[in-house]
Amino acid sequence: MVKTGSKNNKPKTPEKGPGNLYKTLFDEAGIALLIVRKDGTIDHANREFVNLSGYPAKALEGKKKWTEFLPEQGALPSDARCRLINKQGHFKDVFITIRKVPRSTTSEVSFLDIGSLADSTEQNRTNDVKYRSIVESTDDAIYMVDADCRYIFANETVLIGLGLPEDAVIGQSYSDFHTFEDAREFRNVVHRVFETGDSHRYEHKDSKEERYFLRTLSPVKDVHTRQIKHVTVISKEITELKKTEEKLKYLSLHDVLTGLYNRAYFEEEMRRIDTGRFDLVGLIICDIDGLKLVNDTLGHDRGDELIRTASKVIKESFRESDVVARVGGDEFAILLPNSPLSKVENICARIKNAIASYNTTNPKLPLSISTGFAVRSGYIKNVSELYREADNNMYREKLYGSQSARNAIIRNLINTVEARGLTTRDERERFQRTVTALAAAVGLPEGRIKDLHLLAQFHDIGNAGIHEHILFKPDRFTTDELLEVQKHTDIGHRIAQAVPELNHIADLILKHHEWWNGNGYPLGLKGEEIPLESRIIALAIAYDAMTNPRPYRGVMSRQEAIEELRKCSGTQFDPQLVEKFIETIKPVDSIKPVDSR
Repeated sequence: MVKTGSKNNKPKTPEKGPGNLYKTLFDEAGIALLIVRKDGTIDHANREFVNLSGYPAKALEGKKKWTEFLPEQGALPSDARCRLINKQGHFKDVFITIRKVPRSTTSEVSFLDIGSLADSTEQNRTNDVKYRSIVESTDDAIYMVDADCRYIFANETVLIGLGLPEDAVIGQSYSDFHTFEDAREFRNVVHRVFETGDSHRYEHKDSKEERYFLRTLSPVKDVHTRQIKHVTVISKEITELKKTEEKLKYLSLHDVLTGLYNRAYFEEEMRRIDTGRFDLVGLIICDIDGLKLVNDTLGHDRGDELIRTASKVIKESFRESDVVARVGGDEFAILLPNSPLSKVENICARIKNAIASYNTTNPKLPLSISTGFAVRSGYIKNVSELYREADNNMYREKLYGSQSARNAIIRNLINTVEARGLTTRDERERFQRTVTALAAAVGLPEGRIKDLHLLAQFHDIGNAGIHEHILFKPDRFTTDELLEVQKHTDIGHRIAQAVPELNHIADLILKHHEWWNGNGYPLGLKGEEIPLESRIIALAIAYDAMTNPRPYRGVMSRQEAIEELRKCSGTQFDPQLVEKFIETIKPVDSIKPVDSR
C-alpha cells in the first residue's frame, strides 16, 4: 500500500523521464479525466471520459462544459458522489474530484465510475508538459510497473508515501516496500492485466491504518506491436466513501432508534432458517404495554426513551449470537435456533425479572412488556406460522396485562404532578371545597358536583407532560414556553380518555382554559359553548393562583384577587359566575369535602 504523508519536503523529481510518459499516463488512466478551463469548458478529455460520456472527443473539447453532464447538481461538486448523464440519457453514479493544475488557469476533473469498469485505450498525443503537471500535482498515487512488478515510474505522491527519493524507488520491486499480503495481491492483479490485456480494479484495505484505496491497473501497449509493455496504476483513497457505504449498509440492516436489527434483516433470517438448516427453532415476541399512552401524554421523546429502555432490557437477556430485532413501533422479535421449549421459557422468565429489576430502580416511567413464544420441533411449521403463533400468545398475555400497565402509567403521572409540589395537600383540599361551594351555589345536582370534585382533583394532570424547568420558572414565560404550557389541556384530555374512571371528565379537562369572550385555548370556545363545570374550574384556578404562592409571582390579598376577578368578568370569566363566586368565598372553609367515590 502507498501511504500518503505531508507534502512538505517533497523528494525532487528529475525533469527527465520516458518520452511521452505523462501524456500516456493521462490517456491510459483507468478513470475518466478532464482538463477544464476556468469557465468549465472541456479542454482535453481522456479515452475513459469519452467512453463514459458517449461523446467523441471532437464533440467535447472546446465545445461543452463539464457541468452539463451533471443536470441534478447545484453547486460544483468536489470529492462528492454525483449522478452523470451520458449521451444516451442514461445515469451513472460517479465520484468526482477537482484539482487545480499548478501554474495554470485549468483544473483536472476526475470521474470515478462507481458502477462499472471501462477499458483503457490510447488517446491522441498533446503537450507532454501539461500532462506531467497533472500527474505530478494529483493527490492520487500514480505509478507504472513491469511484468515483475518493478517500478518504472512513480509520481511525487508515491515517493512521499514511501518517504524515499526517486532513484531509491525506480527499478525496485513493489514487494520491497509493502507487506507480504499486499504484494501478493498486487502481483496477482498485475499478472492478470498482462494475461487478459484488460484493465482491472480492486479495493485494498490498509488494516493497520483503517484506510481504503481503489486501485485501477491498466495496460500500456506498444503503439506498433500492440503488446503490453507496462501496467499503469492509479491508487485513489476512498476511505470516506467506504465509511459512507458501510454506514448505509448498517442502516439498511439496523433500527436507527435502538441499534437492534430491523424488520428487513429479521425477515431475511426467517427465510434462511426456513431452508431447513434448523429443525428446532424458538421464537419470542415482545410488545411494550402502554407506549401509545406515553406518546400521547408525555410526548414522543419520552416514548422513544421507553423504546430504547425496552430494547436494552430485552437485549441483555440474550446472547450476542441471538437475532434480536425491532420489527414494529412497539414490537420486538427474537429468533432462537436450536432452542428447546425449556430454554425459551427460561428466557421469557429472565425478561420478566429484568423488567421487575428495572422498575425497582426507575419508578418514574415504569416498563411493562407482554411476551409470547412458540417453538418448532421438526418441519411441521414454517417460521411464518411460528411467528403467528408466538404473536397470538403475546396478545393473549397483553389482554391480561395492558390495563394494569395503563393504570401503572396513570398512577405515575398523578404521582409526578403531586411530587412536583405545585400545590400542597391542604391547598388541593381547599381548592376542591371552593369548587364544590360554587357548584352548589349555582344549583348543580349532586352527580355533577361529584364530577366537578373529580375535575378539581385531575384538571392539571396534563402538567405531567410539561418540562419542569418551565413549570418552575420564576419569571414570566416566553411565547414558546407559554405555548408549551398550554399543551397541558390536550395532554390531560388524552390521559383522561385512556382511564375509564376519568373518561367522562376528559372533555371538561380539555376546555377548562377557554375564555368567556372566546380568547382562550385550545378551541377558542366562547360563552355557554364552554361547559359550566369548566367555567367554574377556570374561575377557581385563577383565584387559587392569585392567593397562593407561585414560582412566577407573589401572593395577592383576598380583596386584591376579588378586584382582579371583577376586572376580568365578561372577558375571561362568566360574569354571573364571578358574582356567585365572590359570595361563596367567605364560607368556603366551613364546607366539608364531598365524597366522590
